[in-house]
Amino acid sequence: MAIYQKLGLAAAVAGLAAALTGCAAPVPLAKNFETTSQYKVRAAGHWDAMSYDVAAQTRASLARAGFADNTPLYVALPPNPSAFDAGFRDLLITRLTDAGAHVQSTPGQRLEVTYHTQVVKTPGHANVGAYSEEGHPSGSNTEVILTVSITHDGQYVSRATDVYYLANADVPLFAKPSQMRPVNMKVVSQ
Repeated sequence: MAIYQKLGLAAAVAGLAAALTGCAAPVPLAKNFETTSQYKVRAAGHWDAMSYDVAAQTRASLARAGFADNTPLYVALPPNPSAFDAGFRDLLITRLTDAGAHVQSTPGQRLEVTYHTQVVKTPGHANVGAYSEEGHPSGSNTEVILTVSITHDGQYVSRATDVYYLANADVPLFAKPSQMRPVNMKVVSQ
């Protein structure tokens, strides 16, 4: 009979534990996102592809907001521009004018197109342990977030954000000049 008493006590303890945990709020379980794809920026030609996409999104969003095709636009250069910022602005102006937009050369127009980039470097750890750029599934552990905004009289008319992988070697092209640090090198002769 002693074995039945021990089993009964174990069942009672298990039931009490289950009842007590039922009162606590459940903790969310970790879950990976569904598999998606993301472009990797590797060349100025990819900047041009990005500008085509942004120009098309800009034209479509302006039409949805009720602006006529001939509404003047101004594409602003971000403050303290990176090499990417300057090149992307030129490409975007070209793609907008190619699409028939009325892009002005001076600010103060009804609509202003601005963009902002942010470089994000994933820390050197993951579920499978440390990885380098080469060991990361995308071939890169650095990304760039590109946000394009269209404003009218200080109000957002449209805003779009895209994320792209970026080779670590290309990060200086996206860095603002004030973010680049000088490196002191010692010259040694033999």
